Amino acid sequence: MSTALPSADGPIEGSVVVPGSKSETNRAIVLAALSDGPSRVEGALHSRDSQLMIDALRALGTQIRVDDDSTVHVTPGPVRGSAEIDCGLAGTVMRFIPAVTLLGDATVSFVGDPHASKRPMRGLLDGLRSLGATVDGDHLPFSVTPGLSLI
Repeated sequence: MSTALPSADGPIEGSVVVPGSKSETNRAIVLAALSDGPSRVEGALHSRDSQLMIDALRALGTQIRVDDDSTVHVTPGPVRGSAEIDCGLAGTVMRFIPAVTLLGDATVSFVGDPHASKRPMRGLLDGLRSLGATVDGDHLPFSVTPGLSLI
């Protein structure tokens, strides 16, 4: 038995809402946090990774409000240190936020899920060292102390 392919006698109209991406959501929130004014990120994916990014940026001084409709309101603030960031297993958190801390004024510690310590970090951390930061460690957990003002 064969089944006929679907067909239409005229144009087809419709729309599909594609769920947000955790990686794109995190990148958009970081860019908004580094902007020079308030931003709104629409279509953000609510996930553990995006919550870890929001928590990290809040700990560093960014004001963030999340609406139930996948909209994230971000108001940048001066980056501050003296925080502990939980990266979980979120690659964007463990790779983007350490660089953001160089704009701050004090040491920031990074921790993560047990398997996060196996993820490669040395290249990034050596890059931060080359910019003058003091970095304690070559994988999670580690800490970053800014060495000079980049602003």
